[in-house]
Amino acid sequence: MTDNAKKVLSYLQEAGSGAKFTAKDVQAALGFEKVGAVVGTVSGLARKGRAEWITETVVDDEGKEKKVKYFSLTPDGLAFDPDAATE
Repeated sequence: MTDNAKKVLSYLQEAGSGAKFTAKDVQAALGFEKVGAVVGTVSGLARKGRAEWITETVVDDEGKEKKVKYFSLTPDGLAFDPDAATE
């Protein structure tokens, strides 16, 4: 894993079970210049069963419905140690 991917994983693991995020939330929290760094990491984790994407319909401040993509770690993602793993 890259250093940025480890930062993303660590941030998500610290939030714990059931926490869900948007890629922009994590981008802002970690100070990444591009949201793609988060999306790429989460997509890789999802391919390995360590994260899952969730699409929800939410109502914005103007009363309009919109779809928002969240993600969260699976139990495997919460327990994953990238320094101990050989992939």
